[in-house]
Amino acid sequence: MKFTGRLKYIFVIALAATLFSSFFAARAWAEVEPRQPAARVTVTAGAKTFEYVDEKIIPSDFTVAEQIELRKINAPLDRKIEFVDMCLSKGADYKTALGVCFPRLIYVVDEIAESLRIDPVDAKVVYDGSKFGVTKDKKGRALDENKLYASIYCCLKFSGGGAVNATAEEVLPAVTESELRRNITLRGEYTTDFTTSTPARAHNVALALKKFDGMELPAGEVLSFNDRVGARTVENGFQSAKIIVDGQYVDGVGGGVCQSSTALYNAALLAGLDCSANAHSICPSYCPAGLDAMISSVSDMRVVNNTGRSVYVSVRVAGGKANVRIFGAPPEYKIVPESVTVKTVKCEELETVDVERKYFGADAVCGDRLLVALGKDGVVSETYLKYYKDGKFIKRVKIRANEYKPTPQIVAIAP
Repeated sequence: MKFTGRLKYIFVIALAATLFSSFFAARAWAEVEPRQPAARVTVTAGAKTFEYVDEKIIPSDFTVAEQIELRKINAPLDRKIEFVDMCLSKGADYKTALGVCFPRLIYVVDEIAESLRIDPVDAKVVYDGSKFGVTKDKKGRALDENKLYASIYCCLKFSGGGAVNATAEEVLPAVTESELRRNITLRGEYTTDFTTSTPARAHNVALALKKFDGMELPAGEVLSFNDRVGARTVENGFQSAKIIVDGQYVDGVGGGVCQSSTALYNAALLAGLDCSANAHSICPSYCPAGLDAMISSVSDMRVVNNTGRSVYVSVRVAGGKANVRIFGAPPEYKIVPESVTVKTVKCEELETVDVERKYFGADAVCGDRLLVALGKDGVVSETYLKYYKDGKFIKRVKIRANEYKPTPQIVAIAP
């Protein structure tokens, strides 16, 4: 038993001695294996000069020492180059291969890259309040990193150090001015007339449409009219004017905003965008049947930008008219809307005795007649978009079918 215990003691002492000697063998690398003078590489980058010195790295612990040994970091230059060549032969690029044996070189090259870097400037679409324009793009500059690492490798391998030049390569902007100019082509426009509107209604039409002036709708995104305009309230600047409710014209805050949504809807249709909108209960006078866009707190008008590029909206309001224009990538087709009346429903002619004297004064003669509400026929309609390319008709697509109620013609009679 004493002999066995002695063997264990000898084994532990031998293991400790092996680990101890391995650690200090790594720390004393330069003493075990002769080392050449530190290789130096001077890099000229524009007006600046950088220097890399292949100095020995002193390990901080056994793990670091082990890595230094495995990666040949403190080995003589010729052995390090042999190791780099082996990495290159296995498919590594110059940066990766050199980084194994020359880890500090990476930091020097990063400094050089930063000194040469000039970021490119993308062109942008800008709006000056009346039209869209494009800012100039600028090319950038970046270090040709792979070429520099290759030059340093050759310098170390064949000369043991020396001087090399860093070269920069041109970096193009992601978005160029010429590209953007092509993509602010007029795709569709629509003009709506509200010269006969009351001042309050005209105010509401203009206020709502101005919310879209100068806006960008990126590719694939959805525009909600209600989200953009907000609630039609006095607090939001809207005034009271006539609105359509259940086939009748009544007073309501925001009256006239449906003409704004209709103008935007028609411009978007002509621009080839994907649109969805609901119809009014009676056909409004400011657009053909099937081309209106009724807006309320529960009814929205939406536009999806399906062009693959951003589209841009401009609005001009003057002289009782509003012009909505949509710009974007050149359209493939010219689009022409078509409203087809399938059926007309004649309006009723109603007579009512004005016993409350709403329409007649005291001097009115019994039996006098006064037209107080101009009737309007009901309409069943279908709406189509016709597509033309290079002047030739390509296709006709049905987009809506609507039924508008008739409104009665009312004649008041003096009692």
